[in-house]
Amino acid sequence: MGFVDIAIADLAADYGVSVETVCAWCDRLGIRYTSPQTRLPLEDAKAIILALTNPAPTKDQPDTPQS
Repeated sequence: MGFVDIAIADLAADYGVSVETVCAWCDRLGIRYTSPQTRLPLEDAKAIILALTNPAPTKDQPDTPQS
């Protein structure tokens, strides 16, 4: 699995959400991290981006965590 050059904090800034929101998605999706500076594997970053940009939750996807 490849790594993207983006940390949790950078992802939050790029998508206009709080770091806590991205960390909540990491927790909900079972993505391990140690701090907001943790660099994300490609598949994990994609999963978070999809969660952040999906306008309506599906049957398999829970509502967006509140920050």
